[in-house]
Amino acid sequence: MSPNPAQDRLQVVPRLVVGEVHRATEVVSRPGGKGMIVARGVVRLGGRAALHGFLGGPVGAHISEGCRELGIEDRHVRVDGETRVNTVLVDASSGSSTVVNEPGPQVATAAVEALVEGLLGAVARGDTVVCTGSLPRGVAPDLYARCVRELRGRGVRTVVDTSGAALALAVRAAPDVLKVNEQELRADAGLAEEDDGADLDTLMRHVLDAGVGAVVVTRGADGLCYRSPTGAWDVTAPAVPVVNATGSGDLMLAGFVTALAHGEDVETALRTGAAAGAANAARLEPDLSGPDEVRELRARAVATAVPAVRR
Repeated sequence: MSPNPAQDRLQVVPRLVVGEVHRATEVVSRPGGKGMIVARGVVRLGGRAALHGFLGGPVGAHISEGCRELGIEDRHVRVDGETRVNTVLVDASSGSSTVVNEPGPQVATAAVEALVEGLLGAVARGDTVVCTGSLPRGVAPDLYARCVRELRGRGVRTVVDTSGAALALAVRAAPDVLKVNEQELRADAGLAEEDDGADLDTLMRHVLDAGVGAVVVTRGADGLCYRSPTGAWDVTAPAVPVVNATGSGDLMLAGFVTALAHGEDVETALRTGAAAGAANAARLEPDLSGPDEVRELRARAVATAVPAVRR
């Protein structure tokens, strides 16, 4: 589920200077947003994906066409507003990216109910449901928490990757996996008073104590950390020349959940995720070439076991 899809417009400039006029040397526009990036990665790695969200206007129609081209099942609810366009400014001199995300359309309550009903009606035992990204206007911040609760007991793995109030509420709904970066975990998990000044392990332990099954914290070029009551790893990502790291966390998630769906153990799934994130950072557009690229990088990802967190 990704309620707030977008058309991603990437513009490369030789050097980004705030307040100055720039001329782009390269422009790429394609269906995007966190859900689309995750789904695209799943398909590239040989998995199946369906997208549930809201689409409207010509931009929404273009995203639907992108779903068809990729073989992603299009289960979006159509709305009257216009699907957003997000701008990514890539500084070629440093490899850094500046992202401007639009808020998305205003969504009516009836459309929200249709989205939830469509999701609940589509899932089957053994599926993984990834709730990812921001929420458009008109959507209550408890949407992901609601979906996690309603999916409980159906034999479905629930994964949440969001921020802000939606993250704090999702933590208390206790999904099977919470995927965040350290800044989101510290600022938005709703445990700020406990976690003020705490180290990363303490932060992750508090989230597990709240009922979350496992937590994955992405750390950019430094890799990722995974903690659960039954297993825990720190993973070092393979080094790559960075072109545009935007979307690497989403491709990490795609690699992780696809590997689990294919029956891999958690350690292998984490190294697959780290490899997929690195592969993404080495190209301009958020994407993967396929399993061979990720398999090669996975051989250079190192997972170090640490003591599991016991509840």
